[in-house]
Parts: sequence; structure tokens; C-alpha cells
Amino acid sequence: MDEKLKQILIEAAERHENKSFIADDPIQFPHRYTERNDIEISSFISAWMAYGSRKVFLNVLRNIHSAMDTSGGPSDYIKSQAWLDISSESQGKPDCCLYRFYKWKDYSELCVRLHRLYSEYATMESILDTGYSPQVNVRKLCSYFTGIKGIPIPDSMSANKRIHMFLRWMVRKGSPVDFGLWNRMKPAQLVIPLDTHVFQTASCLGLTSRNSADIKTALQITDSIRVIWPEDPVKGDFALYGLGLDGFTPYSK
Repeated sequence: MDEKLKQILIEAAERHENKSFIADDPIQFPHRYTERNDIEISSFISAWMAYGSRKVFLNVLRNIHSAMDTSGGPSDYIKSQAWLDISSESQGKPDCCLYRFYKWKDYSELCVRLHRLYSEYATMESILDTGYSPQVNVRKLCSYFTGIKGIPIPDSMSANKRIHMFLRWMVRKGSPVDFGLWNRMKPAQLVIPLDTHVFQTASCLGLTSRNSADIKTALQITDSIRVIWPEDPVKGDFALYGLGLDGFTPYSK
């Protein structure tokens, strides 16, 4: 990677990784809370919903979190099974659309799994193992939520953007945006949350030679960015996302 590109990425990351980033991002919802399990639950649901039209899914999340707060916050909402009210009484039939290809029954099934998780474990991090490779722990997380629409099957070729974004929120330390609550994975083990827009920007910059936005491409982009931030490569997520927002065009070396 040439020095000019390094500087472009460093400056973009510094420009976008700040508190102002939170207001227009789904991470705004877990930032409402201070208790660990409230943050975990809000983060997981918010990341699960984060695809398609940002304006639309943020509004859906706003409504869900209003219901959570009425029940005392995300943790109490899950423990008391209060989602049953919003998914059946308020919205009618379980097959009613929640958002795009999600139906209310998908949301209800996610809440059922979260209820089981917090009945079995003190925190969601307890699912993970210390010392295992990052992809093993990603597999363990996906395996726990197997069958929930929107959660890729373990070992699929999906870039698994939403799980990797959730892990960024939970694992990265010292960030004004991310929480850094978890210690069973290190920031150095994280993978870029790859969607179409980040893929296009990374391709434009020559950070990947691949033609599809799958997990192999996400790993290749992460390795490329590791040259700049070896202990925290996913800091580059802010750079790539931000350059896309800035209307970045290819530069001349």
C-alpha cells in the first residue's frame, strides 16, 4: 500500500470515528443504555435489522426500542417476554411484515432465542471461547442463532456483515463509537463488516482483487488495512464507510 493511500485512509478514519457518527447509525440505540446486557441485546437487535434503507430500518428500531423502554429496557423486555405483546397484539398476525423480508414472527423468534440465551448465560459473550480463532467464535455465535432469518448459517460464504458489525461494537476498545465490552476476542481478530458500498470503495482503492462481496473478500480487505492498523484493522471500517459518504473517487498515485 502506498503512502498516499495510507494517509487517505487514516484521515478518513479520524474524520468519521467520532461521537457525531452515532446519531445517524444503528449504534445510536445501544448508546441509550449503560447496563451491559441492555447494550448487548439492543446492539444485537439493531445490527440484525441494519440492512436496506437506513431511514426505514432506523424508524423500525426506534419503535422497537420505545417498546423496550416501556418495559424497563432491553434486558427486562427480554426476561419478561414483553415482545409477545408487540409482535401479536399490536401488530396482528405473526406473518405481518416487520421490515422488508423480516416478519414479526422472525423478530419474535429472535427474542425467544435471546430469552433462552440470558436464561443460560450471564452475558452473550459467554457463548464465545477465549483462545479460539475469530472465525470459530463467529461460527459459535451464528450457531446459537441458527434458524433465525438474517443470521447466516455457520461456515457459509456470506460476508456476514451484521454479525461482524455487532462484534466491532462489542470488541473494539477506546472508541468514541464502539463499546469494547467484550474481552474473549481481540480487536486484532475482527473482520471488516462488508456490504456493497464498502466493497465498492475498497475495490476502487485496490484493497481487494476479488469480484464478490463474500467472506473471503472481507478477510482480504481486512488484511490490506492491517498494514495501517495491525492491532485494530476494523478501524478501517470508518474510513471505507466515510469515504463512500464523502463521494470518494479514485486518486492518482
